[in-house]
Amino acid sequence: MNLKDILERQEVIRSELKNIEDNPGKVDETDADYVDTLVDEYDALEERRVPLAERAQKLNLIQAAYKEDAVDSEPDPPKDRTYSNKRDPFEDVDTLQRNEAMRPSEVRGRALDAIEFVSRSQWADFPDEHAERATSLVEASKDNPMLRGMPRHILLTGSQDYYDAFRAYVRDPMGIDIGSRATTLGTGSLGYMLPFVLDPTIILTNAGSMNPYRQISRVEQTTSNTWNGVTSAGVNAAFFSESAGATDASPTVAQLQITPQRAMAWVFGSYESLEDSDLGTQLPRLFADAKDRLEESKFATGAGTGVFPQGVVTGGTTGATAAATAYAVADVYTLQGRLGARFRNSSRAAFVSNLFYINKTRQFDTAGGSSFWANLGMGSPEQLLGKPIYESSSMSSATASGSAALVFGDFEQFVIVDRIGMSVRYNDMVMSSATANVPTGEAGWFAFWRVGSKVSTATAFQVLTIQ
Repeated sequence: MNLKDILERQEVIRSELKNIEDNPGKVDETDADYVDTLVDEYDALEERRVPLAERAQKLNLIQAAYKEDAVDSEPDPPKDRTYSNKRDPFEDVDTLQRNEAMRPSEVRGRALDAIEFVSRSQWADFPDEHAERATSLVEASKDNPMLRGMPRHILLTGSQDYYDAFRAYVRDPMGIDIGSRATTLGTGSLGYMLPFVLDPTIILTNAGSMNPYRQISRVEQTTSNTWNGVTSAGVNAAFFSESAGATDASPTVAQLQITPQRAMAWVFGSYESLEDSDLGTQLPRLFADAKDRLEESKFATGAGTGVFPQGVVTGGTTGATAAATAYAVADVYTLQGRLGARFRNSSRAAFVSNLFYINKTRQFDTAGGSSFWANLGMGSPEQLLGKPIYESSSMSSATASGSAALVFGDFEQFVIVDRIGMSVRYNDMVMSSATANVPTGEAGWFAFWRVGSKVSTATAFQVLTIQ
């Protein structure tokens, strides 16, 4: 059976199943068995269809490439409107907007095509590392229900039409025709998701940021309201005498649940100021910066209660202390020694501190002696006792009692969870509650997103505090 025959038979099966679904009153036990038979046949055909379709696509690409090479005299089409001889991945994307049926495998395939398409375009700034991260998320969505909405999110917010419409929207929200934008923007006229090439939830913090946590921690995404993980202390083994019975060594398992909490930013101004400036075009970058700074403060010292994510200082173990105003070399060695071997030898083990204490540490050894095996400043990033050290601007720079000077830990055990998507909504008429809700002649943009964080194992982080 060739690919055409398979597709035709699958269409017949879909038609028969729809007829049965449309006439539920006529379904008897025999029909129920028939439905099961049709579903099993469809699944078997699907397993045969996938490799045949992939082979056909490769053949089409080879033929298309041959035709392209044969026409050297024709000018190349604009780079930002082409995609390596494949169908436009954003074609018929309104099917997704209307929540109509599209096979999950097709949505994932289109999303992967879209990532490559955008990464080759000229209209979007999409570095290779961001494309690799987005690709890994789409591929993981096949088996991870918490990422099931990622491919759809990319298709709805990744096209050039959406990107251009979003820029026009933040520049002049009232100047876009609502009827036309509803067919290209997934959120209609109520608000807009940031285009995925701008969306900070899928872009890791760059190396120059004072927020290292997304760079060094475990970052997860979800399309549901919580992320659930599992922790365990493992299995303990023992020696026994001959013929002695074994004892129960079953591991104790605990659930790690992280709920992304809502964070918001509200920017508004008078009609006059908005008309006389280009604030709208700068908003994506401003919102991304605000998001980065807020998250850095919570990832460092967040309370972990109520609506606040938990920071590494809050969730770690405070066991090593330094004498008041007398932070010394011995404190660094003591801190390192308190961290367990599993966490100390992790590939993600690192120090984090405020620049104030980084510079104090740097001054411990001014002559290149043996205080440290590797001088602070060697390696990239900088290293302390052979492990990377990163600056976090919200870590303490104080010398008062209780101040957290330095954290050493395994950042695989610090989990950041993003609820996919950051939305921006426009309010064209701000009201004043102080004057009977009359208009104030102001308008604004409201941005919101959801993120959470938590230390999965308290002993995976050791915190050096001042006595």
